[in-house]
Amino acid sequence: MREYELTYIVQPDATPEKEKDLQTRIGELIAKADGVTLLWDDWGKRKLAYEIKKFQKGHYVLVTFLGGTSSIPEIERTLRLDSDILRFLTVKVAEKVGDVDARIAEAKKEEAERARRREERERLEAERAAKEAAAAPPPPLDAKAVEDDSTAEPEDDKIKPGDAELKVGEGDETPEQE
Repeated sequence: MREYELTYIVQPDATPEKEKDLQTRIGELIAKADGVTLLWDDWGKRKLAYEIKKFQKGHYVLVTFLGGTSSIPEIERTLRLDSDILRFLTVKVAEKVGDVDARIAEAKKEEAERARRREERERLEAERAAKEAAAAPPPPLDAKAVEDDSTAEPEDDKIKPGDAELKVGEGDETPEQE
């Protein structure tokens, strides 16, 4: 048996049911060819390096499996025909895997380690978001709130037109020109 890694990118607006159905079909194709799935790693939605079919983001999934060469063309055919798949790539990791049971045990350890790292990363991101929310300045007041503010000048103290009328001839004296 050989070890393969299959990475595929699903459209970001694909439903979770569609993604689960695709995962099931790929798993069935691997099992049908007497293969063994080692790891499903959902990388989530990420920005693409360039636009593909007018999408700037995609949902990445990595599948590591053991199988023969006969399973690869059928899996790639299925991915090619699915309209929700933006891109896929299958890579041969190892030419021959001697002890399949040892490799399966190793893959389980890898999966547990990845899950632990993912939880740690999510916890740190939540803490950072909480700190940023606490340190963020209060939102600016809107115009209505400013009008209702009690620190505004009372209506009586405001200067109204006509309060300081200037009579003609007073205060506008200019030197007479001779």
